[in-house]
Order: sequence, then C-alpha cells, then structure tokens
Amino acid sequence: MGESTLMDKAFAATRRSVLTLAVIGGVLTLAALVLLELFRDNLWPWLYAAATNVLGVLFGLAVVSLIWEFFVRRDHSTDLRHYLRLGSSIAKSGLQDVSPRSKLDWQHLLASANDITVLTYNGDWLDRNAYVIRDVARERPLSVTIAVPVNGGAYLAREAELRGVTAERLADNIGDVVARAARLWRDAKQGSEQLHRGSKLSVVEHDLDLGYEVVTIDRTTIVTLAAPGDSDELRDRVAFVYNQSPEEYPTNFFTAYKPLLAGMNRLDEV
Repeated sequence: MGESTLMDKAFAATRRSVLTLAVIGGVLTLAALVLLELFRDNLWPWLYAAATNVLGVLFGLAVVSLIWEFFVRRDHSTDLRHYLRLGSSIAKSGLQDVSPRSKLDWQHLLASANDITVLTYNGDWLDRNAYVIRDVARERPLSVTIAVPVNGGAYLAREAELRGVTAERLADNIGDVVARAARLWRDAKQGSEQLHRGSKLSVVEHDLDLGYEVVTIDRTTIVTLAAPGDSDELRDRVAFVYNQSPEEYPTNFFTAYKPLLAGMNRLDEV
C-alpha cells in the first residue's frame, strides 16, 4: 500500500509540473504573439514572419501538451501504474516462471538440491526424475520426502476420476512408482557408486485435499494445478515456480502442509 501511494504521488507531481509548464508557456507565448501584433508596423517583415512562426509553433506545442495531459496521458498513466504495481506484486511473490510442467528443466532445478519434498496425487513426476535425484544423492547429503495419497481415500478417488481411471488402478500405479524409487535408492546404496551416507528417502501417506501438487526444492517451490492429462500437451498441467524464503507469502501458504507430514503414516524409509 505504501509503495502504491508513493507511486501515485510521483505520477501526480510529474503531471502537475508538466501542466504548470504547459500553461505558463502557453500564456507567455500568447502574450508574445499579442505584443508582436501591436508592434508589427515597427518590425522588419522578415523578423515579424520568423517570430510569428516560432511563437506559433511554441503555442501549438503548449496546446498539444495540455490536450495530451488532460485526455491521453491520464489514461496512459493509469495503465502504466497498473503494470508497475503488477510487476511489484510479482517480484514480491517470488514468482520465477509459469509454464507447462513437462517443459520445466527439472534437472537444473534438482542439481543443487539439499532437501526435496514431493506431495503428489500420482507417480508421474517421481518416475521421471528418480534417476536425477539418485545422482544428486551420490554427490551430497540429500533428504527426500515423498508424500502420496492414502490408498482408498476420497481424494485419490477424485484424482482417479479426473484422469479417467479407477481408484484401484491409480493406487497401484502410485504404489509401483514408489516401490521403484525405494528399490532404486536401495540398489544405489549397495552399488559401486554408493549414495552419500547422509542421503535418505522417506515415503509417507497423506490425506490432504490441497487441490494442487507441490514440489519443494530448498527455497524453490513448484506448484502444479490439479488437472487431468499430464501426457497431453494441450492439457498439460500448469506449473508455477516460486523462489523465496519459506516464511514468505505465498510460499508459506503452499508449504503449510509440510509440518503435518511428520505425523503421518510412514510407508518406507531408506
């Protein structure tokens, strides 16, 4: 509110200055033209013609400036203030990108991760990024929490209906993806290129009806609107990418569920 008031004051001050200059300039120019007519007989013709042309142009500029300020710039200034306020609001929100989820560069987003929390109603995202997460977990301590919907819950049934599949089939798909992720993690721990000793993966059940999916990667929060058709580019889910402190709005709104995960049923921990 304070920034908006300051912006309005700045625009008003600029407008007053322009109007003052235009009015004073117009009055002085008009006075000069009147004097020029009074002393016309005492001036050389060429001087009179030149002075008349110059003063006529100046007077025309003053009139145009007044018309601009009163009838054009006011609306233009309103639009400009609107866009400036919008830009300020976007900057404050930490919004970095809005794009189809499939178009996001997940490898870049995950490359520097230390803590990842995924709240999802399906297993697609985890299935696509499990290997990238595993590679990061080899380089540094990485904490990964995957929260999936409770099997048989009402929210899972709604998601299944949106996708045109049965709740049982969707539950099986999610279970398969989670099992593969855990198996991949265990195999990596036992393989030649073992995971960092500080890396861990937890899978919990959630019964939250958020209406959206969330991936948090340290300070970055990716919110995906719940809608069917991840595999259909024409209906690909829209992802909003925010980068700001977890205590700031809207990140704190989208991640308010995180403290609740600690008290939910833990399916697996590796």
